[in-house]
Amino acid sequence: MEEWVPGCRIVYDKFHIIQHANDAVDEVRRAEFFRKGRKMRDLIKGEKWLLFSRWKNLAPKQRGVLNRLFQMNRRVFKAYLLKESLERLWDYRCEGAMLNYLQKWIDQLRWQRLPAFQKLAEMLLKHLDGILNYCRTKVRFGVVEAINGNIRMLINRGRGYKNLNYLLLKAKRMAVANTQYVAFQKTQ
Repeated sequence: MEEWVPGCRIVYDKFHIIQHANDAVDEVRRAEFFRKGRKMRDLIKGEKWLLFSRWKNLAPKQRGVLNRLFQMNRRVFKAYLLKESLERLWDYRCEGAMLNYLQKWIDQLRWQRLPAFQKLAEMLLKHLDGILNYCRTKVRFGVVEAINGNIRMLINRGRGYKNLNYLLLKAKRMAVANTQYVAFQKTQ
């Protein structure tokens, strides 16, 4: 990558990290309710999506259902709290504070006995530089996703490019055209 974009920083966004945390919560949920037996699994059938939702986005009735789920299993409750607290990582604007918060979050895992979250912590530490780059480089990920979508569209429309330089030229042209269109719209 350094060859194509020297000085570029990889930045890991909140969405993908939280997606990994949701996977860890789901792994804990599956292990716990599989262990409890069929009767207990039937009680929580159809409620998995609540574990992936943020507490602040839930209606009072949904919070009640989630609280009943937590009463059935303490480890799922711990996993949910860990996922919710990991969301606060992106509130930090200083990389030292972000690193300190992440270290304290990882320290909490020591006594929880949740292998899925231990695996998540190892992954976070492996990609620590990209996570800290979020503080160093302010990136609007909606724009990044839009550009990625446009490049995918170019590749699909061209049915593959044999010359990578030509693809990059087309992508640059598309970016300039979109920028000019936005500038033209603002001036009118």
